[in-house]
Amino acid sequence: MSASEPLVPSLDKDEVDELNALFDKFDDNGNGELDVGELTKLISNLGVIARDEDLKNLVDAIDDNLSGTIDCWELVNYIDKIMADDFTSEEIVEAFNLMDVDQGGEISLEELRDAMKDADVGITKTEMDYMFRKVDRNGDGNLSLSEFRSLLRRKATKPKEDKAAS
Repeated sequence: MSASEPLVPSLDKDEVDELNALFDKFDDNGNGELDVGELTKLISNLGVIARDEDLKNLVDAIDDNLSGTIDCWELVNYIDKIMADDFTSEEIVEAFNLMDVDQGGEISLEELRDAMKDADVGITKTEMDYMFRKVDRNGDGNLSLSEFRSLLRRKATKPKEDKAAS
């Protein structure tokens, strides 16, 4: 991916860099493109089980230049399209600042819990903890603006039961 290409609107530089690194990790032959086999490995690594036919259809949907493979910008642009939602960048920053009660530049799990409790969004403590762990990429126990943006884009999924908690 060329550094001179503009960033896509709903992804920040860190997110694009992460996608680029993920892409490079699964580009086995280093040709700058993912074929169906390489995409299968990437999808499997993310914990998604998909049929070959579905992955071929995904390549067809993402492959803007009709090469039969996906280059990194096609993947980034596709992810940008599916991640773009009802939140503008300004709204995300505003929500972040409201939740960052101590104005430390990060949102702690407690600040997030308090905000969600006040908003009465119906998320359980287990679901909140699960989402927080999933988006706290550096594991420091706080959410940066980039991580918070990922939290807002994350589709609501029910966490698997924690066997250690049983």
